Amino acid sequence: MDDRSPVAGRTGGLRPLVTLTAVAVVALAACTSAGSSPSADASGSPAPAAPLEGTPWQLTEYMGPGGGTLPVPEGIAATALFERGTVSGNSGCNSYTGSYVVDGDALTVSGVATTMMACEPVPTAVEQAFTAALAKVTTYSISGDVLELKTTGGKVGLRFKVAEPPSLTGTRWVATQINNGKGGVASVVAGTTVTALFGDDGTVTGSSGCNDYSGSYTIDGSNLTFSALTSTRKACVDEAVTTQETQYLAALGKVKTFGSAGDRLQLRDEGGALQVVYEATLPQ
Repeated sequence: MDDRSPVAGRTGGLRPLVTLTAVAVVALAACTSAGSSPSADASGSPAPAAPLEGTPWQLTEYMGPGGGTLPVPEGIAATALFERGTVSGNSGCNSYTGSYVVDGDALTVSGVATTMMACEPVPTAVEQAFTAALAKVTTYSISGDVLELKTTGGKVGLRFKVAEPPSLTGTRWVATQINNGKGGVASVVAGTTVTALFGDDGTVTGSSGCNDYSGSYTIDGSNLTFSALTSTRKACVDEAVTTQETQYLAALGKVKTFGSAGDRLQLRDEGGALQVVYEATLPQ
């Protein structure tokens, strides 16, 4: 009989996967992408530049109203991940996605769309500046682990650093896709926020879009299972939200493994089918 506690076998959140991610980034960084330039490390040797594509980037500075760069306020996480012509991430409060074209050091971003969650004034200001700057990007450059997206005239519109992969615990995970129980995954219903917060004590809590839920989780390496999930019983006005809640809790009950890619968490069933996809945000 397995007498492990709910978090037995856990080795610090996503750290086993973080290690793999870090190795992958280092390996890819050995091939300096177009638009990148090396910077010297402490020994004076050039440090390899991280590649634009496939690297999780976290915003550190953005173009303010006066045209100069401003530091991102503490507690706000804005990110970018460039993959196969699609750029996505968190714009300071909402999730966003768009298209990009890269040619040498030339870079253009278009069609940026965000979710419509209401935000506080400071995150809203960062978000507006962030998305506005993305639309004006014309070139990029990378030095070591720093990415600069530049607008016309070579002015820095956005500055990023390579993001540290988030930990499973202590991170507020916001769902972007949920298995619909019909063999596929669907985007979260507009206007709803589905979350998961994993505690160090083996408990999981969050919102299923209308009601709150709680339960336990057990993790061992890349294996993850949920148990004793309960939910409040508030009536939801929209039938689509009620359906989504049912699908979400059912999806959690099927989860057997988890994995991460950048700031995304993917939960899969025993056969490898996606059950839930989340993006990382700061705890609230």
